[in-house]
Amino acid sequence: MIFFQILICAYVVFLIWDLYHILHKAHPNWNKKALLLILTLFLVPGMYKHSLYFPFVIYILVFTLLIQLIMWIIKRPVKLWMILLCVFGSFCYTTYGYFHFQNRIEMNYSIKTDKEVPDTRILFISDLHYPNGLTKSSLDSLVKKLNETHSNIVLIGGDLTDEQTTKKDMEQCIQSLKPLTENSKVFYIYGNHDLQPKIKNKKFTKDEFEEQLQNANITVLNDQSVVCDNINIIGRSDYALKNRLDVTDLLKDVDPDRFTVLVDHQPIETKQLLDSGKIDLMISGHTHNGQLYPFGYLLDLYWKCDLRYGINDLGSMTAITSSGVNAWGFPARTMGTSEYVVIDVTHA
Repeated sequence: MIFFQILICAYVVFLIWDLYHILHKAHPNWNKKALLLILTLFLVPGMYKHSLYFPFVIYILVFTLLIQLIMWIIKRPVKLWMILLCVFGSFCYTTYGYFHFQNRIEMNYSIKTDKEVPDTRILFISDLHYPNGLTKSSLDSLVKKLNETHSNIVLIGGDLTDEQTTKKDMEQCIQSLKPLTENSKVFYIYGNHDLQPKIKNKKFTKDEFEEQLQNANITVLNDQSVVCDNINIIGRSDYALKNRLDVTDLLKDVDPDRFTVLVDHQPIETKQLLDSGKIDLMISGHTHNGQLYPFGYLLDLYWKCDLRYGINDLGSMTAITSSGVNAWGFPARTMGTSEYVVIDVTHA
């Protein structure tokens, strides 16, 4: 978290310096101190990663560097109107990202198995990060939409909350999810942000969090498993929380003849699960499918991410990674979609 904040500060400072030199070179008669002050006041708010100003400033940097590269290739100077065009383009792209982020879609998958299993519909949601970009009213509307999937099992794959969530927000969020339990069995699996591990003064405790889940009839699976409708449901403790069971200990009592679904917030350790021969379906979230284009493609190079997004048939096991029903940090998305996942499991 500290490294990430330092990185944010560094790129904003670089952008201020870069634009200062571009504009001073194009207009040497402008007052230097006034120019530096204006750029600083305009760009420093981009250091705050929990607002739309964050991606807005990021894309100013991207478009400015792109323009400079083009002008360097054709050996022409960068003009003021080009910088203004970069700012306008960033504003438009961020605005698109905000409205695109709010459009939450249903993503459907079908899984056929040779194992004896009743036709089962599984709803998977993750990465709500409440209240980022959501109000109680909009969350209630989303839950109503989720209930219309008529799912047998609901799996909540972590990060309902994060470091910006107050205790009141947490309680409000879980209370809004309670209608999901009226017609479905609902299970919760921890994410890396839920218990606010990256801040010292936490706004609620683990006990308070789990008490609200219990009151909403939502079952926590933290390195635990249950049998539901003749399906093994396993929830892994999140990798970031440390001290989670290894694959061997986690699966030692799991019946391999029964169809088994494992939920791990982060799509990692896929090979160990595949090698165990006991998992039929692994479902994850966490990645947001990158959230910001083109930076999301860096996840493909990250060793702790086995599958950035989508479905991967690994033979005896299928892995699905969702881009999440919401977004982290700021209410915008320029890569991937905000989605909830519906999986129909049928006997072949």
